[in-house]
Amino acid sequence: MVYYNYLDEEVKDVMAYIKEELDTKSITLTNQTDTDAIQNNLYEQLVDDDSVTGNASGSYTMSTVKAEEYLVTNWELLSEAINALDPEFNMLKQGAEACDIIIRIYLLPEAINIALQKLS
Repeated sequence: MVYYNYLDEEVKDVMAYIKEELDTKSITLTNQTDTDAIQNNLYEQLVDDDSVTGNASGSYTMSTVKAEEYLVTNWELLSEAINALDPEFNMLKQGAEACDIIIRIYLLPEAINIALQKLS
């Protein structure tokens, strides 16, 4: 069984988004002066970006089977995400793709922080 590292993959997605969609020079300069503002702006942009969280369409993977594969070794992380974001979340009713998304949303602030550190 291959371990899927959500945080590492999400950091890559955030960095790709920044490089493709934003001016990395301005982010680097802004990051040095107003870290909270740039992190908040990125969070607002990325929380509903399918290439980072899948939240807009309801699927990051566009495949229930792929989402299930990612979850296999990440049950503790899923539990943390549910407890932090939505304790009423019913993973059996919502399904694998929703579980995948809730993990990605949970990790998004940390992924943004790491991506910005790597780009500065």
